[in-house]
Amino acid sequence: MGGYSYKYREARKVLLASGPMCVYCRVKVADTADHVPPLASAPCPELWAGELVPACKSCNSRLGAKIVNDRRRKARRSREW
Repeated sequence: MGGYSYKYREARKVLLASGPMCVYCRVKVADTADHVPPLASAPCPELWAGELVPACKSCNSRLGAKIVNDRRRKARRSREW
């Protein structure tokens, strides 16, 4: 959790304290906090305005990878003539 602020770490601790289920798969106990809307949607992390939701690591990683891959695909289609 290297670059996250104290405020984020505390919010994450409170969110995960009760052992909530993942909001995406509803099968596993959440062990991460996902940013909704995605952190990548803000111009910089300090300007992100949203909420944290409980997510398991596999769902959170899968959604993060989808955002990155979608962004890469858009970049390749920049020459639409």
